[in-house]
Amino acid sequence: MFVGGALVGSVLAFGVLALGGASAAADRRPPVKEGHVAGDAWVRFSADPQNPLRRFVFDAHGHPFKVAGGKVVFGAARGTVRFDHPEPGGKHNWGTVNVDYVMTGGPVAVVSGTSAGDLWPKGARMTFTVYDDPRGDRHDRVGFSWGVLDHRCTQMDGGPAPFAPYVSGRGYTVRHAELPTAPEGTQGPDKAPTCTNTDLLN
Repeated sequence: MFVGGALVGSVLAFGVLALGGASAAADRRPPVKEGHVAGDAWVRFSADPQNPLRRFVFDAHGHPFKVAGGKVVFGAARGTVRFDHPEPGGKHNWGTVNVDYVMTGGPVAVVSGTSAGDLWPKGARMTFTVYDDPRGDRHDRVGFSWGVLDHRCTQMDGGPAPFAPYVSGRGYTVRHAELPTAPEGTQGPDKAPTCTNTDLLN
Protein backbone atom coordinates (compact mmCIF):
# COMPACT_ATOMS: atom_id res chain seq x y z
CA MET A 1 0.00 0.00 0.00
CA PHE A 2 2.79 2.37 0.91
CA VAL A 3 4.60 1.55 -2.32
CA GLY A 4 1.46 2.33 -4.29
CA GLY A 5 1.03 5.59 -2.44
CA ALA A 6 4.66 6.48 -3.05
CA LEU A 7 4.21 5.68 -6.72
CA VAL A 8 1.11 7.84 -6.98
CA GLY A 9 2.91 10.63 -5.19
CA SER A 10 5.81 10.35 -7.60
CA VAL A 11 3.49 10.47 -10.60
CA LEU A 12 1.68 13.51 -9.22
CA ALA A 13 4.96 15.23 -8.51
CA PHE A 14 6.16 14.45 -12.02
CA GLY A 15 2.93 15.86 -13.42
CA VAL A 16 3.39 19.09 -11.50
CA LEU A 17 6.96 19.35 -12.69
CA ALA A 18 5.88 18.66 -16.26
CA LEU A 19 3.20 21.34 -16.08
CA GLY A 20 5.67 23.75 -14.58
CA GLY A 21 8.10 22.97 -17.36
CA ALA A 22 5.40 23.57 -19.97
CA SER A 23 4.52 26.90 -18.38
CA ALA A 24 8.15 27.90 -18.25
CA ALA A 25 8.55 26.92 -21.90
CA ALA A 26 5.51 29.03 -22.81
CA ASP A 27 6.97 31.97 -20.89
CA ARG A 28 10.18 31.67 -22.93
CA ARG A 29 8.34 32.23 -26.21
CA PRO A 30 9.54 35.40 -27.93
CA PRO A 31 7.17 38.33 -27.38
CA VAL A 32 4.76 39.09 -30.19
CA LYS A 33 5.87 42.23 -32.03
CA GLU A 34 2.38 43.29 -33.04
CA GLY A 35 -1.17 42.40 -32.11
CA HIS A 36 -2.93 39.80 -34.20
CA VAL A 37 -6.61 38.91 -34.43
CA ALA A 38 -7.67 36.04 -36.68
CA GLY A 39 -10.54 33.61 -37.08
CA ASP A 40 -13.93 32.90 -38.55
CA ALA A 41 -17.17 32.16 -36.70
CA TRP A 42 -20.91 32.62 -36.63
CA VAL A 43 -22.22 34.47 -33.59
CA ARG A 44 -25.65 35.19 -32.18
CA PHE A 45 -27.04 38.74 -31.97
CA SER A 46 -29.80 38.41 -29.39
CA ALA A 47 -31.23 41.88 -30.10
CA ASP A 48 -32.47 40.54 -33.46
CA PRO A 49 -34.30 37.33 -32.48
CA GLN A 50 -35.97 36.93 -35.89
CA ASN A 51 -32.62 36.95 -37.68
CA PRO A 52 -29.90 36.50 -35.04
CA LEU A 53 -26.91 35.00 -36.88
CA ARG A 54 -23.92 37.03 -38.02
CA ARG A 55 -20.57 35.83 -39.37
CA PHE A 56 -17.28 37.66 -38.79
CA VAL A 57 -13.94 36.82 -40.43
CA PHE A 58 -10.89 38.57 -38.92
CA ASP A 59 -7.39 38.96 -40.31
CA ALA A 60 -5.97 42.00 -38.56
CA HIS A 61 -2.42 42.85 -37.48
CA GLY A 62 -0.71 45.84 -35.94
CA HIS A 63 -0.91 48.42 -33.18
CA PRO A 64 -3.22 51.22 -32.12
CA PHE A 65 -0.63 53.90 -32.85
CA LYS A 66 2.84 54.61 -34.13
CA VAL A 67 5.33 57.45 -33.68
CA ALA A 68 6.00 59.32 -36.90
CA GLY A 69 7.74 62.67 -37.27
CA GLY A 70 8.08 62.94 -33.49
CA LYS A 71 4.32 62.67 -32.99
CA VAL A 72 1.86 59.96 -31.94
CA VAL A 73 -0.29 58.95 -34.90
CA PHE A 74 -3.29 56.72 -34.25
CA GLY A 75 -3.98 53.92 -36.70
CA ALA A 76 -1.00 51.60 -37.25
CA ALA A 77 -2.64 48.37 -38.34
CA ARG A 78 -3.63 46.54 -41.50
CA GLY A 79 -5.84 43.70 -42.64
CA THR A 80 -9.55 43.17 -43.07
CA VAL A 81 -12.69 42.22 -41.25
CA ARG A 82 -15.36 40.61 -43.42
CA PHE A 83 -18.87 40.14 -42.10
CA ASP A 84 -22.03 38.51 -43.35
CA HIS A 85 -25.50 39.59 -42.35
CA PRO A 86 -27.75 36.95 -43.91
CA GLU A 87 -31.44 37.54 -44.53
CA PRO A 88 -34.13 35.07 -43.41
CA GLY A 89 -34.72 34.07 -47.04
CA GLY A 90 -31.12 32.90 -47.41
CA LYS A 91 -29.54 35.93 -49.11
CA HIS A 92 -26.05 36.75 -47.83
CA ASN A 93 -24.92 40.35 -47.41
CA TRP A 94 -21.15 40.64 -47.16
CA GLY A 95 -19.32 43.74 -46.02
CA THR A 96 -15.60 44.47 -45.81
CA VAL A 97 -13.74 46.72 -43.39
CA ASN A 98 -10.17 47.87 -44.09
CA VAL A 99 -8.43 47.71 -40.72
CA ASP A 100 -6.26 50.55 -39.44
CA TYR A 101 -6.36 50.01 -35.65
CA VAL A 102 -5.64 46.97 -33.45
CA MET A 103 -5.27 47.05 -29.67
CA THR A 104 -4.89 43.89 -27.61
CA GLY A 105 -5.05 43.19 -23.90
CA GLY A 106 -4.52 39.53 -23.09
CA PRO A 107 -7.37 37.59 -24.75
CA VAL A 108 -9.32 40.74 -25.70
CA ALA A 109 -8.87 42.95 -28.76
CA VAL A 110 -10.35 46.10 -30.24
CA VAL A 111 -10.21 46.22 -34.04
CA SER A 112 -11.30 49.22 -36.09
CA GLY A 113 -11.33 50.31 -39.70
CA THR A 114 -13.38 51.89 -42.45
CA SER A 115 -15.97 50.38 -44.76
CA ALA A 116 -14.80 49.42 -48.24
CA GLY A 117 -18.17 50.61 -49.53
CA ASP A 118 -19.81 47.31 -50.36
CA LEU A 119 -22.49 47.04 -47.66
CA TRP A 120 -22.04 50.28 -45.72
CA PRO A 121 -21.08 53.69 -47.16
CA LYS A 122 -17.41 53.87 -48.08
CA GLY A 123 -15.31 55.39 -45.33
CA ALA A 124 -17.77 54.72 -42.50
CA ARG A 125 -15.91 53.93 -39.28
CA MET A 126 -16.65 50.47 -37.83
CA THR A 127 -15.24 48.98 -34.64
CA PHE A 128 -15.18 45.43 -33.28
CA THR A 129 -14.22 43.70 -30.06
CA VAL A 130 -13.07 40.08 -29.83
CA TYR A 131 -12.77 37.84 -26.78
CA ASP A 132 -10.62 34.73 -27.29
CA ASP A 133 -11.84 32.73 -24.31
CA PRO A 134 -9.09 30.57 -22.75
CA ARG A 135 -11.67 27.80 -22.18
CA GLY A 136 -11.99 27.17 -25.92
CA ASP A 137 -13.55 28.43 -29.14
CA ARG A 138 -17.14 27.73 -28.15
CA HIS A 139 -16.83 30.41 -25.45
CA ASP A 140 -15.48 33.12 -27.80
CA ARG A 141 -17.43 36.35 -28.26
CA VAL A 142 -17.58 39.33 -30.64
CA GLY A 143 -18.95 42.86 -30.40
CA PHE A 144 -19.65 45.21 -33.30
CA SER A 145 -20.26 48.94 -33.15
CA TRP A 146 -23.50 49.10 -35.11
CA GLY A 147 -25.14 46.51 -32.90
CA VAL A 148 -25.70 48.48 -29.71
CA LEU A 149 -23.72 51.75 -30.04
CA ASP A 150 -24.64 55.05 -31.67
CA HIS A 151 -22.85 54.38 -34.97
CA ARG A 152 -22.95 58.06 -35.95
CA CYS A 153 -20.10 58.75 -33.52
CA THR A 154 -17.99 55.61 -33.82
CA GLN A 155 -14.32 56.19 -33.01
CA MET A 156 -11.41 53.86 -33.68
CA ASP A 157 -10.46 53.55 -30.02
CA GLY A 158 -13.89 52.65 -28.65
CA GLY A 159 -15.93 49.51 -29.01
CA PRO A 160 -18.70 47.67 -27.21
CA ALA A 161 -18.23 44.76 -24.87
CA PRO A 162 -18.10 41.52 -26.90
CA PHE A 163 -21.80 40.80 -26.52
CA ALA A 164 -22.39 38.23 -29.29
CA PRO A 165 -21.59 34.61 -28.29
CA TYR A 166 -20.07 31.96 -30.53
CA VAL A 167 -22.44 29.63 -32.42
CA SER A 168 -20.22 27.71 -34.85
CA GLY A 169 -17.03 27.91 -36.88
CA ARG A 170 -13.32 27.99 -36.27
CA GLY A 171 -13.41 30.56 -33.49
CA TYR A 172 -11.02 33.40 -32.84
CA THR A 173 -7.40 33.86 -31.82
CA VAL A 174 -6.06 37.01 -30.18
CA ARG A 175 -2.29 37.33 -29.92
CA HIS A 176 -1.41 40.06 -27.46
CA ALA A 177 1.40 42.55 -28.07
CA GLU A 178 2.62 45.26 -25.74
CA LEU A 179 2.04 48.85 -26.77
CA PRO A 180 4.73 50.63 -28.79
CA THR A 181 7.03 52.90 -26.82
CA ALA A 182 7.10 56.63 -27.41
CA PRO A 183 10.58 58.19 -27.13
CA GLU A 184 11.05 61.09 -24.75
CA GLY A 185 9.88 64.32 -26.34
CA THR A 186 7.25 62.69 -28.53
CA GLN A 187 4.30 65.00 -29.14
CA GLY A 188 0.71 63.93 -28.59
CA PRO A 189 -1.64 63.19 -31.47
CA ASP A 190 -3.62 65.75 -33.39
CA LYS A 191 -7.12 66.40 -32.07
CA ALA A 192 -9.45 63.70 -33.35
CA PRO A 193 -12.63 64.62 -35.21
CA THR A 194 -15.86 63.83 -33.42
CA CYS A 195 -18.83 61.91 -34.85
CA THR A 196 -16.91 60.95 -37.97
CA ASN A 197 -19.85 58.98 -39.41
CA THR A 198 -22.45 61.75 -39.15
CA ASP A 199 -22.27 62.76 -42.80
CA LEU A 200 -22.27 59.13 -43.92
CA LEU A 201 -25.04 57.66 -41.82
CA ASN A 202 -27.72 60.30 -41.25
